[in-house]
Amino acid sequence: RRPGFFMAGLYLGGNRYQVRFERLADFSSIPRERRQAEIDEAMRRYAAKLEALVRESPWNWFNFYDFWQYK
Repeated sequence: RRPGFFMAGLYLGGNRYQVRFERLADFSSIPRERRQAEIDEAMRRYAAKLEALVRESPWNWFNFYDFWQYK
């Protein structure tokens, strides 16, 4: 029953970052019968915003840590 936001931090080089916040949805007044549809739509908006940022700044989305390393 609260607003949902998209937040991302983009590295701009050196000690510079850009933090972005965008409202995805406001769930505060959605009736129960519409809740799942609104959540689904917010997830689609989240994925679209993430896709746009990856296309805008593709080198910001990498991981140097061997996250999947088996021990």
